[in-house]
Amino acid sequence: MFFKDDAQHDPFWTYEQCVENELIVGGKKIGKHELNIMGEMAVAVFEILERAWATVDVALVDMKVEFGFSNKTGELLLADVVDNDSWRIWPSGDKRLMRDKQVYRNLPEVTPEALEQVKKNYEWVASEVQKLNKHHPGHAVVFMGSPTDLEHCKKIESTLKEFGIPTDLRVCSAHKGTEDTLQVLRWYEGQGVPLVIIAVAGRSNGLGPVLSGNTAFPVINCPPISSQWGAEDVWSSLRLPSGLGCTTTLNPDGAALAAAQILGLTDHVIWGCVKGKRLNTAVGLAKADHGLCQPKQ
Repeated sequence: MFFKDDAQHDPFWTYEQCVENELIVGGKKIGKHELNIMGEMAVAVFEILERAWATVDVALVDMKVEFGFSNKTGELLLADVVDNDSWRIWPSGDKRLMRDKQVYRNLPEVTPEALEQVKKNYEWVASEVQKLNKHHPGHAVVFMGSPTDLEHCKKIESTLKEFGIPTDLRVCSAHKGTEDTLQVLRWYEGQGVPLVIIAVAGRSNGLGPVLSGNTAFPVINCPPISSQWGAEDVWSSLRLPSGLGCTTTLNPDGAALAAAQILGLTDHVIWGCVKGKRLNTAVGLAKADHGLCQPKQ
């Protein structure tokens, strides 16, 4: 951590120094809580950008971000633009190929020729950055055993859309239309994209196990458990024959998140969304805990 002070050339401060100085910024004291959140946010931002740059064979070596407080809400904010002035990037992980501002800093003499090279480097970065927005999210298919499960499936679909995952809802019964179900499955398998299947079936859940037994793609059970027979019905999703690998989650949001984690393995944008969601959860819990620990007025 570095304290933003131009007169002192932004001096390095240890974590302990930051706590000990009890800085007041925007009417807020900087303590362990604020420092921990800044650390969580900085690491998450770095890891998301690191994974994005890796898709074009560029190593993100390090970067800086600045934090401040909103004068209106008092909220701790990442208050910086992350660009070629604030990171170091090495194509193919080769320091000799650096394209960031460090090239300018390393110049023994500033000449027109050297500045022209710096300009070309920045143009190259601007072009490569555009590629980071391109991604291939794959596909999620929610199979439901009955149209009466539609509301449950729409909850899954809604969360999948938050991660930018294209989603189809299909009605297929493994018990009453096994051949039709497998035909639909084969069509999606043939699309040539990463695929996650979510099976929604109540009562006796044959849908998830049948799909899992007939595909190499991951299958997630998300049965719409009712209070009437739920305690009995859930076992058809949990106790499966050998050779089947479909997992089970009862929460629609949980099924969508599990699908996003799987598809995020091959798509940096989805992975970044999952990382951001985890960060928001962690920060929310930290804020709640901090609020409880404050002395009573």
